[in-house]
Amino acid sequence: MKNHKAKEFIKAVVPRSVLNRIRGARDCAQLAMLPSGRFDAANLRKSSSVRLPEIFCDRGIEAAWEEDHKAIVALFADLDRYGGVNPGDRRALYYLIMALKPRNVLEVGTHIGASMLYIARALKRFGGAMTSVDIVDVNRAADAPWKQLKLARSPEEFAAKLGCAGQAAFHTGPSLDFMRGTKEKFDLVFLDGDHSAHAVYQEAGAALSILAPGGVILLHDYYPEAKALYPDNVIITGPFQALARVGKENPAVTVMPLGMLPWPTKQGTNATSLALAVKK
Repeated sequence: MKNHKAKEFIKAVVPRSVLNRIRGARDCAQLAMLPSGRFDAANLRKSSSVRLPEIFCDRGIEAAWEEDHKAIVALFADLDRYGGVNPGDRRALYYLIMALKPRNVLEVGTHIGASMLYIARALKRFGGAMTSVDIVDVNRAADAPWKQLKLARSPEEFAAKLGCAGQAAFHTGPSLDFMRGTKEKFDLVFLDGDHSAHAVYQEAGAALSILAPGGVILLHDYYPEAKALYPDNVIITGPFQALARVGKENPAVTVMPLGMLPWPTKQGTNATSLALAVKK
């Protein structure tokens, strides 16, 4: 508790620009200490095959989203109160799943399961499935986020209530341990756990190794050129720095930021920090 109060005090008194520089320098230093990884882009989907404007204007996907969004909102009364992926980004996730139709999805970072529910409901429409991995037992631990935030149900219970018990499986443990140990192949890997540069760098290499042919990696909190996206001027540098190094070590890997969406996201903008790692 004392540590948390100290961090909040620092945030309150230190200028945002200074905090951003400190965070960026720390990420750079930690990333520089890692030896070069292996980044096999053979199974990555080509960037030319992903047409984002067409995906986000698809009227068929919009109709499906409206139906599933209504069902989720009926259980998740306030979608933007608890942190994590904002409602506009969750809509983008749903559209991507419906358009790319991955049969097997891996999500790193479950939290309360907000993004998981949208992914699972989309997967249910064409028979796909997902595994959501978190360092914490998000369903049963005494300190599970849903309990701390006083939600009515765990992620697993929300999924079952929405008819998605068959779509969503949960795994507790470090993401790298799971990816390096699994025998499964995934069509889409969503990295939304530890956003430090050294963690995302290692996760990106592990994700590439378990991609099925034509697969993609989806990043959250990717700030292009490490510049602010929202009015609060907070910058999360890790994912950008990690993928910049990946791209230097294997130029075939490129990043496609989703950019501006046709609907609101956060802080009065349409900007999203979602981005796809694809093949040039």
